[in-house]
Amino acid sequence: MYSFRDSIRKSGDRLTAYVSLPGDTLEVVLNKKIWWLLNLSSIPILLLASFLLGFHAGPAIVYLNIIFILSSIIPLIVFNFYKKHIENYALFTQLSMVVITSIKVYYMDGMVHAGTPLFVGLLGPVYAMTLPSKKRAVFVFVLYASAMIAATLLNPIESEVNIFSMYFLGFLISVTFIFFTLYYFTTRLEEAKRSEKKQMQELDDLKTKLYTHIAHEFRTPLSIITGMVDQMKNNPSEWMDEGHSIIKRNSNKLIDLTNKLLDLSKLEANAMPVNFVQDDIALYTRYLVESFHSLAQIKNIGLRLAIDPKEILMDFDPDKIRDIVSNLISNAIKFTPYGGSVRIALRIIDQNKLELSVKDTGIGIPREQLSSIFDRYFQAKNHLETLREGTGLGLALTKELVKLHQGTIRVRSILNKGSEFAIELPITNKAKMVQLPVLDEISFDKTGGFDSPKTPKKDNQLKLLIVEDNADVARYLYSLLSNNYLIETAGNGFEGLSKAIEVIPDLIISDVMMPVMDGFTLCKQLKEDIRTSHIPIVLLTARFDLDSRLEGLKTGADVFLAKPFNNDELFIRIEKLIALRKKLQTRYKLLEPAEINTKNRSQLSKEDLFMYEVRKVLEQNLSNEDFGIQQLCRTMAMSRAQLYRKFSALTDTTVYGFIRSLRLKKAKELLLTTNLNITEVAYDTGFKNLAHFSRVYTKEFGYAPSKTKI
Repeated sequence: MYSFRDSIRKSGDRLTAYVSLPGDTLEVVLNKKIWWLLNLSSIPILLLASFLLGFHAGPAIVYLNIIFILSSIIPLIVFNFYKKHIENYALFTQLSMVVITSIKVYYMDGMVHAGTPLFVGLLGPVYAMTLPSKKRAVFVFVLYASAMIAATLLNPIESEVNIFSMYFLGFLISVTFIFFTLYYFTTRLEEAKRSEKKQMQELDDLKTKLYTHIAHEFRTPLSIITGMVDQMKNNPSEWMDEGHSIIKRNSNKLIDLTNKLLDLSKLEANAMPVNFVQDDIALYTRYLVESFHSLAQIKNIGLRLAIDPKEILMDFDPDKIRDIVSNLISNAIKFTPYGGSVRIALRIIDQNKLELSVKDTGIGIPREQLSSIFDRYFQAKNHLETLREGTGLGLALTKELVKLHQGTIRVRSILNKGSEFAIELPITNKAKMVQLPVLDEISFDKTGGFDSPKTPKKDNQLKLLIVEDNADVARYLYSLLSNNYLIETAGNGFEGLSKAIEVIPDLIISDVMMPVMDGFTLCKQLKEDIRTSHIPIVLLTARFDLDSRLEGLKTGADVFLAKPFNNDELFIRIEKLIALRKKLQTRYKLLEPAEINTKNRSQLSKEDLFMYEVRKVLEQNLSNEDFGIQQLCRTMAMSRAQLYRKFSALTDTTVYGFIRSLRLKKAKELLLTTNLNITEVAYDTGFKNLAHFSRVYTKEFGYAPSKTKI
């Protein structure tokens, strides 16, 4: 048997199912249920009131009760067929309550004699308070108060003026107080609900962002690990030792990411233990800094440490100090360009405080973002529109660990000049004295790219540029591609841009998330530069969401691959891009000047426009035998090497060969369409030596100039 409570619950569930529509929020469903119950319950109450009063109150009151009942029944019937816009149904109910009860008050000789209708009418504005629109509630209340006062004033004023005045003022004061008290608390309650909803939404967004970023951070080491496993399987003699160390390093990174998540969970739950020991923090800091020297040397960064005094005994948690110092130094090295410097200083201030500062000559942080960099999941953008890589956990975790030491952290930064992080910790000597062991090696990413070994170039070997700040990823890509391509490398987007302009590679493979300049910015700048616009670009990224893919395609990327990528897919993509380039070469080889001239210049691709400008310049100087490659380079604002690489990529021929071929085609055209003799045609197309002209013409077309018209 069901209990009464079960029956009520089942009735509530059935009512919820009845009033609900797909897409209704919980608040809308609740408002519908309140309105439906209010209207339904008013019907028997009004019927009972009409029966008890009979015609003692007069026929007008009976008719008004009937109208009141109909004003509840009709909306319920309409609602059965159309269940949208509950706020309009509610407004009708509120106005019905106010208008009908105020008319009742009038027929009952004013507020002094009309008790029940007076307070029934008050339900209108009070009910309006339960709905979101508070302006509507104020309107209904003003209508109610005005209608009741009017219903009273329209009746003859009683002789007992004092009684009337006291009742009138009491009514006005009491209902105003009741309404606006309710108004104040309901508005505050709704503001609190909105604020809580916003906070919950922000928290959900942050959690989603965290999970997304963590997934992205896991992709890069997983790519390296899976790739190294394949290499060790296929070439064990070559990769067993190096592959093992690379896998070990990237496994440590995964462990480090996991530990950061666990630490943050403990911090949120206030469950992070602090294990203070008393020892020489100066010596401990020296050990920490020393472990970063090899990382700094990769980017030729000067890493300096200054400590004053040389020995500082104090209480600290070694593990947390290690995380703090490691986060700050690794960030400083990561965002300091090649040849920069990082300075770590440890000193005592105000007798009982320790200051640890890490100053770099890196890219800096915009002033408007300085107040947010310690927020969890925040990633500062630098002046080249580059996201600082990572989960956004590092600095947030650093700040929390500093707070556990009762310390503070601050930052100063100037764009393009560098940043300085300073930590202040109180010096106490209460913990047990211990002798800390020598530290194990700190695990960190090898950033700053990978210097590819110089290998001799094979005949017709294409040049490929790898732009990747993670040395392990760059090393792995090199191992995959070096047998078929001549490899150049760069450690970030800025270096990649310079290297691409310098060597004009046949294809570029780039990471997306890199310090100094990201892959999107690199891709955009390469595609906008006439010297490099023809180069196919493959973007490898841990971020493969739709927005990232669309952004990559908008910047001009030819291929967008997610990490961990499949080796065979990468090979096929590269082969397809090379095949597409060969088709482009055939097109530009056979392209006649008229094919370009007839096009609208605004519709030309950068490659078409480049060829158009080259042909235009060459045709204007066909008769000038002294006009050659040097003059063409000057006109096109390109170096000889850049022009050669661009031409080779677009036409699979040399600049000299292209110029000679263009002159010979023009010579053939003149011989076929004019009455000029061979000598005149040779001079008009830049050949001053008639024998040389005849020889190259015969080689080009297979017959002598004299036989052209035959």
